[in-house]
Amino acid sequence: SEGEEALGHYSRGVSHLERCVAILEAVAPTEEEEGGADKAGGMEDEDEEEGDDLRAALTETKRQLCGAHCSVAELYLTDLCFDPEAEARCEKALTAALELDKGSQDGPPDALQGMANLRLSQGRGADALRCITDAYGRMRVGCEAMADLVGLGKEGADGDEVEEEQARELKEVEAANCLPGFEFRCQTAKILLECAASLHDASIKDGENESEPSKEREQGSFCTEAAVQVLGSLLAENDEVVEVWYLLGCAFAASRPANEDAARHHWQTALDMLLKVKEGLDQEASSDDEDDELKQQMEEVTGQIEEVKDKLAGLKDGKVDQTATADADMVES
Repeated sequence: SEGEEALGHYSRGVSHLERCVAILEAVAPTEEEEGGADKAGGMEDEDEEEGDDLRAALTETKRQLCGAHCSVAELYLTDLCFDPEAEARCEKALTAALELDKGSQDGPPDALQGMANLRLSQGRGADALRCITDAYGRMRVGCEAMADLVGLGKEGADGDEVEEEQARELKEVEAANCLPGFEFRCQTAKILLECAASLHDASIKDGENESEPSKEREQGSFCTEAAVQVLGSLLAENDEVVEVWYLLGCAFAASRPANEDAARHHWQTALDMLLKVKEGLDQEASSDDEDDELKQQMEEVTGQIEEVKDKLAGLKDGKVDQTATADADMVES
């Protein structure tokens, strides 16, 4: 199968990168070793520069190896999910990736998000929450900066107000340029919303008083607000993706208390976009009613239209779905 073929390629890549890491670890001096040699007067400028280059190469190779492990794990969560050993092998790959990522504060969030995804599939919501919170922390500044461009950003977060304006803006631009890809961040938002829904369910099960603060409610609020920031960054990048508008509606509906006006606005926009897609498909179908793929697309879009209409009807009836998430990918407009 394609999944098994991809696994073969990734596995060979992992083996090759592991050998490269072993070689670089053997020849690259640590900063402590280099510092000791420098104090003893035995370190030339050229040697110091070579040491810096070797350490940079080691860091980059470890980053690539971490990414390769994450790709293997993703296969076991998707194409190879029916493999009898899928869960164990996925766990092994992500554990290896996190070991390479250990101690990093600004590296790619791939391993953390992959583990969050796995923990959710295992029903380990608390562990998933910790992982996705750490993953979001690595992209927070960039997401908030981009979300601010579409009026969804947070202001004065984490002491930013004490920084010089110019330095703050430079930091935000750099962070935005280093953000993970569009699809990755869309998955980040979905995981955050799923964690928020899990926390909401837990608070109901525990019989919480809505008027009293609780750890679960605070964590749920963090997840929904973080999802808004991530989705805002996506909206700033491309405002023609139906799913982003839909998920923003879900995020505002999941807020506690629900932001019904914002949820209505984003769901209505998603509905308008879907209706335009359906109109285009109807026109195509009028000239070719034998196209099975076209028929399947029409069925999917029709189902998505009904789903969004149900969300809007719930708002009208005063029955806000605070655990709303997207179960199916929305089409692009």
